[in-house]
Amino acid sequence: MALLLVGTAVDNRAHAQFYSIRGNGLMLLTGTINVGCDIAVSRKTSFDLGLYANPVKFDKFSIMGFGVQPGFRFWRFEPNAGSFWGVHLSGAWYDWGNKKNTRKGWLAGPGFSWGHCWVISKRFTIGVEIGAGILYMQDTKRPRETHYTEDEYIYHSKRIVVAPTKADVSFVYLF
Repeated sequence: MALLLVGTAVDNRAHAQFYSIRGNGLMLLTGTINVGCDIAVSRKTSFDLGLYANPVKFDKFSIMGFGVQPGFRFWRFEPNAGSFWGVHLSGAWYDWGNKKNTRKGWLAGPGFSWGHCWVISKRFTIGVEIGAGILYMQDTKRPRETHYTEDEYIYHSKRIVVAPTKADVSFVYLF
C-alpha cells in the first residue's frame, strides 16, 4: 500500500528524466572553468548542480579556488523554459591575493536566486540567473612574502557576509 502511494506521488516525467548541461560565459571571462547540470525532478521542479574551478596563479596575483553549488529550481512552466526561482547551497575553497597579501580559506552557506531561460531551438537555450546568499567564511590573511628578519603576521578571521552567490549567463544544451 505504501509503495502504491509513493508511486502515485512521483510524476511520470521522472521515469524519462530530462537533463541539461550548461557552461557559464561570465565565469569563463574570469578564468573559471565551470560546468552545470539540471535534472528534471517533476513537471515544474529540477535539481541543479554547478561545479567551478579556477587555477589562475601568478607570482603576484592568484585567484585559485574550487566550488560546488547544489540546488533546486522551481519553474513557472516547465524545466529549462521560462522563468524560475531557486534555492541553493554554496561551498568553496579559495586562495586569492595580490602583491601584498593573500587569503586562504573556505566558505559555505544558503542562497536564493531568480532566472529565466529563452528557448532557441529544440536542444539549445540561453539562461540568465542572479542570486544572493548568506555565507560563512573562515580564512587566514597573511603577507605574500616576508623577509626572514621581519615578523610574519597571520590574521585568522571568521565572518558572516551577505553577498552575491550567482551571476550566470549560460549556454544550455538539452538532452
